[in-house]
Amino acid sequence: MLTLRSTRRLVAASATAGLVLTLAGVASSASAAASNTGLFGASDPTYDGAYRQSMALLGLKAAGTALPASAVAWLSGQQCASGAFEAYRADTAVPCADPNPETFTGPDSNSTALAALALTAAGRPAAAQRAVTVLRSVQNADGGWGYTLGAASDVNSTALVLAALQAFPTTLQADGPIPRGTAYLKKAQLPCTAAPASRGALPYQPGQAANALASTQGLLGWSGSLPVSPAKTTTSLARTTCSSPAATRLAWSVNRLLVTSKGRIPSAMDAKQIDWNATATGVLALASAHTGRSGQAVAIAALGRNAAAYTGTGAAANPAATGTLIQAAVATGKNPRSFGSAKTNLVSLLLGTLQK
Repeated sequence: MLTLRSTRRLVAASATAGLVLTLAGVASSASAAASNTGLFGASDPTYDGAYRQSMALLGLKAAGTALPASAVAWLSGQQCASGAFEAYRADTAVPCADPNPETFTGPDSNSTALAALALTAAGRPAAAQRAVTVLRSVQNADGGWGYTLGAASDVNSTALVLAALQAFPTTLQADGPIPRGTAYLKKAQLPCTAAPASRGALPYQPGQAANALASTQGLLGWSGSLPVSPAKTTTSLARTTCSSPAATRLAWSVNRLLVTSKGRIPSAMDAKQIDWNATATGVLALASAHTGRSGQAVAIAALGRNAAAYTGTGAAANPAATGTLIQAAVATGKNPRSFGSAKTNLVSLLLGTLQK
């Protein structure tokens, strides 16, 4: 699965040097200096180590499964002295680099936000609080966050940070980072003058076209945190108007996207491919907002028919995708141990990727 970090490197490289890079060409060999005992997944963790570890732990937490001590220890060991997280530290004896937005190196908001949530789920509140403190300290003047700490704001990163902050009551004050972060999302939201299919959606950055992953992650960060608890009641969404609250218009946009795509959101990188991650995130977002019954239903059904296409199989299964799908299953009242048409035990699949 192409991660947000590797995608951004691909985009940046293509824009500045006219290069067309394959995923295989992007990945580099991780240093053998770090022990990866306790890491989920055998693939190169250079660009997604902390992210995939966090999503895996959150998936297990959602499923009510005990978190492997080695997995928690691996993630804890990746934390920088500042409290932030890089995507992956090949040698944890070497101090973390300073963040460099131009090269996408150093600590990043996405890894730090997801790690804060995973450490909270693992009963490591002090470590989680240190990560959140860093995130609060690097909020940009426009209210958002960029991928690399201190980089220009983008909707996806802002959304993930908001999802992390939602889990910490001390960040909920009226003039705090959450209201300023949601104000950034409101500013970025496409208006009623946009094309009908894009109204209420979110772009990657203000002024750009609607983006499915930005919209689904944006709604998640706007409405709640991870893992998402199953809602006792879920409402249907009536058609919104220009005077409807911004969050309601975004929820309507995400629900519409899931329904019209039949739970198969096209990839922004290649329209012939399906972005199952955006689809699963859309389910989590609507479930967190306690709305969008029709979108949740069609999307979780599509994911159930195509689980293997999203997660992969056996030892090669993608931990981040599997952890995300477990959370989507639990949030919609499905059994993650017998999921979809193949009755897949997603929990066993995920645990099977743990490096011993």
